[in-house]
Amino acid sequence: MKTKTLKINDFRKEFDKFLRDHLERLMVCSSFSSIINYTPLTGGKRLRPYLIALFSQAIGLPSELYMKLGVAVELFHSGSLIHDDLPAIDNDDFRRGKPSLHKAFDEASAILAGDFLMLYPVKVLQELTINEHLKFLLINEWIRTALSIIEGEYLDVTYEPSSNTKDVNRIHRLKTAELFGFCFSSPFICADRMEEAKKMKETGLRFGHIFQVLDDIKDKLQPIEILGKTPGKDEKLNRPSILRFMSPEEALNTSEKDFKTLLENIEYPEVCEGLKKLWKLIVKA
Repeated sequence: MKTKTLKINDFRKEFDKFLRDHLERLMVCSSFSSIINYTPLTGGKRLRPYLIALFSQAIGLPSELYMKLGVAVELFHSGSLIHDDLPAIDNDDFRRGKPSLHKAFDEASAILAGDFLMLYPVKVLQELTINEHLKFLLINEWIRTALSIIEGEYLDVTYEPSSNTKDVNRIHRLKTAELFGFCFSSPFICADRMEEAKKMKETGLRFGHIFQVLDDIKDKLQPIEILGKTPGKDEKLNRPSILRFMSPEEALNTSEKDFKTLLENIEYPEVCEGLKKLWKLIVKA
């Protein structure tokens, strides 16, 4: 019997409540709690937790498990966005259509909140109710992923425009695609399906590359009202972008072909259906 595909809007409502409840239980002082909560609760499409849920439902993982996995990933992602917006990095005053954390509060608070949110996920993963050996493998993969992302951020801010796409692709793999690789593979690690985990990690990396290309296109073409942050920043800051080597139209066409090929590696119809709908959402956003 075919499993019903999880709809992202339905998931987002459920996940936002789960995330809010989780944040309310953090054992930190109330003043710091409001700062920590600011970025995670200012919206967002929840794409990464949704991807975890899609695969988890397809292989029968319990909702409590995949929702906590989603919380870990979303909090880390929020912390990385806080750091991205800081004056020393992207220097952006807006995120998701609202003042960035360092503008809503102050720069020191933003640094510390970002630190907290990027470290805290290990605690979430430690508390998962799975076999201890699997937990060890999952946390090991998470640490490797998190360190890769930070290295990618460094390479992003120190990038010097080159005449080939190799450097750009490497930075995008580390900075963006690695987290998607974790989203695709982590449910399979939790289910002790390691061969599938390896395969889905590579598929997730490919999805991450596609996502970054679409993000490059949006940064160049969309206004702040839609983008939710200052448009054209990447080009002004000489950040790596595939659009240095092809037009937005060429990049979009290539991404669409890559996405269709990517779906061939996924054997779960409900996941493919969810990804197709997600593709439309990302392209139109």
